[in-house]
Amino acid sequence: MRNRLEKQIKIPISWCDNHSQLNICGIFNLFMDLATEHGDEIGLGMDRLAQKGLFWVASKTKVKINSSPKMLDDVYTATWPEKPGRIRCNRYYYIKNNSIMLVEGKTEWVMVEAESGRPAKIDGAYPAELEHCSDVVCEEPFCRLSTNFDDCEELAEYTVCSTDIDVSQHMNNVAYIRAVLGCFSTNEIDAMNICEIDVSYRLQCYEGEKLSFRIKHEENCREIGIIKEDGTTACVMRFVGR
Repeated sequence: MRNRLEKQIKIPISWCDNHSQLNICGIFNLFMDLATEHGDEIGLGMDRLAQKGLFWVASKTKVKINSSPKMLDDVYTATWPEKPGRIRCNRYYYIKNNSIMLVEGKTEWVMVEAESGRPAKIDGAYPAELEHCSDVVCEEPFCRLSTNFDDCEELAEYTVCSTDIDVSQHMNNVAYIRAVLGCFSTNEIDAMNICEIDVSYRLQCYEGEKLSFRIKHEENCREIGIIKEDGTTACVMRFVGR
């Protein structure tokens, strides 16, 4: 069974920023769409897992942006999962222009029981005939992100709205990134010149929840914590500039 999805696509305007380049949310949306399509191809899609009382959760994502393609550029995209561990598995992605690596990324996925919320064994869920690809991109390890933002400046307050909610009935992974980036002006985002993003998803957020975005400033780097009303950290993201 094919264990790799490869597609040539044209970058749509709906994924582009004010410079007509593929934006960060567009990258994350593309990778999510590729993973969903390929998961369905290999029998591990959302509908199939739902019948078994299971669903996928992304726990960590790392993305490296070497160069951003422009609107209507023809690019090559691919995704594939590595051989899974007992409860975790990395999935890799890239966007290329011919042989030039433009964007590369990986996500750590966990299979979870819908009723209990506990991780399920993932290693036996993959089809036995699936040949695992050994290719690796975005080789650096996931960044270890602190969840402590107690003494940090508040960047903004945010209420989870209906357009943030996805088929799993909680805030979509990309919605966190869109909400945080929306706190910065276009000039500020240009000045950040983001080339690497790490995201750690820890707790689910639901429609109507009030969140606090808190920020740590470091040289050429910003870390943002998304904090629930009870003080727990739902998500942490790190943006590194060139």
